[in-house]
Amino acid sequence: MDPQHSEIYDLIARSFSDELTAEETIQLNTWKAAEKSNLIAYQDFAEIWKHSNRMALPSQIDVPASLGITRHKAGIKNSEIKWMSLMRQIAAVLVLSVIFASTYQMVVKPVSSVKKETVVFQEVRAAFGTQTRLELPDGTMVRLNSGSTLKFPTTFDNSKTRLVYLSGEGNFKVAKNAQKPFVVDINKVQVMVLGTTFNVDAYPGNAAITVALVEGKLLLQQTNSNKVFDLLEMKPNQVASYKKSENKIQWKEVSDLNKYTAWIDGKIVFSDDPVNTVIQKLENWYNVDIELSDKKMENYRFTGTFLDEPLEQVLSILNLTSQMQYKVIPAKRLGDNSFSKRKIILKSKPRVN
Repeated sequence: MDPQHSEIYDLIARSFSDELTAEETIQLNTWKAAEKSNLIAYQDFAEIWKHSNRMALPSQIDVPASLGITRHKAGIKNSEIKWMSLMRQIAAVLVLSVIFASTYQMVVKPVSSVKKETVVFQEVRAAFGTQTRLELPDGTMVRLNSGSTLKFPTTFDNSKTRLVYLSGEGNFKVAKNAQKPFVVDINKVQVMVLGTTFNVDAYPGNAAITVALVEGKLLLQQTNSNKVFDLLEMKPNQVASYKKSENKIQWKEVSDLNKYTAWIDGKIVFSDDPVNTVIQKLENWYNVDIELSDKKMENYRFTGTFLDEPLEQVLSILNLTSQMQYKVIPAKRLGDNSFSKRKIILKSKPRVN
């Protein structure tokens, strides 16, 4: 058997009993995302494992007989499996036996005495109202939006993945490396890619995390107690939104991603956006607090493009083109000689009789 396939079958087997480490889970998910046939094969194994009632097989496997037993326990008739290749049938039986072999190896084999090297991280932050460009050790190009932070190791040489941590908004053009996935960790959600271009909007104050895929492919995942769960495999021109409070994910096809990536050219773009989205973007861009004092405005929607405009200019244009008016409360000096944020209060214009 191909050693690479043996390793994958071992990972698949141990995944059914929740024995994978975080890095092994990422390795398995990378294999699943690489080819559609891989994902189908994994689903086949999972289905057979589900119906087999965790059947134990003897160390000397009689493949035809074992396959017959597995089919019988799963309730699968010959006419229902014609589409499954002979190699997949054999692999489906072997994966059951691998589980017990893997368990033996985990218990019996000696623990490695090799010490893990300490990982040294760097942190880069974009000042409010500015964007920052940087190149990671693997050649990946990153743009950080206003007030965003990226934490990454000084080298990826001693790890199985290229793991970085993002707070805020970043645009990534990932250097291709099929053997070492690139993973962006955003609190309890992560983006895993092999080589692609995408945008992540994950400011801490936002109600949702938004991912827009420009090219390539990526896998959105959720992390919980050191376990990783697949949420969505994305294709180009798809935009996914993960709502934190509801723990739900939605996605849509978008013909033009300019709305999500224009910030790298210094633009703020609104396209029929609700007022809450406008508030989030302006708060993150200009480092201000914005208060919506009139619930009538929750139904307002805004469209417009702004290029390097001061906040007052943006508010003035929104005032002229909508039923919105605003009031600016200047920053105040605090006890430690720092200054509070400016505050903007939005409300509806009074009706004219």
